[in-house]
Amino acid sequence: MINENKKEKIEIYFDKECPFCNSYVNYLKLKDGYLLVLKNAREHKDELDFTKLDINKGFIVVYKDNFYQADMALKFINSIVKKDTFIGKMHFLFKYDNFFSRFLYKFLLIIRKLFLYSLKIKSNI
Repeated sequence: MINENKKEKIEIYFDKECPFCNSYVNYLKLKDGYLLVLKNAREHKDELDFTKLDINKGFIVVYKDNFYQADMALKFINSIVKKDTFIGKMHFLFKYDNFFSRFLYKFLLIIRKLFLYSLKIKSNI
């Protein structure tokens, strides 16, 4: 077992009020050697101001001063997620460097907005 202090920190900024987003990050299991820190973007948006990234365009992953957003965040997570979990197996099905993956992510963002609208939750953070 790896000491918690020696693990590499991965921060994910996501919309905790979105049931899809919340479920996804809470079921995420990373390979040993990584420490997952989840941050509700609605509460920690100011931490992202200097990045010039718009959290409304997709969740953001921070790793070693690198920022990944939307489909690129999924691509990065695919490299560190445990492949024997349900989410890990779902990641395995997608190729992240093609038009289909970018289209699929944008489609999921639209579904998220419609779902939040139906719950009377503001979709923009």
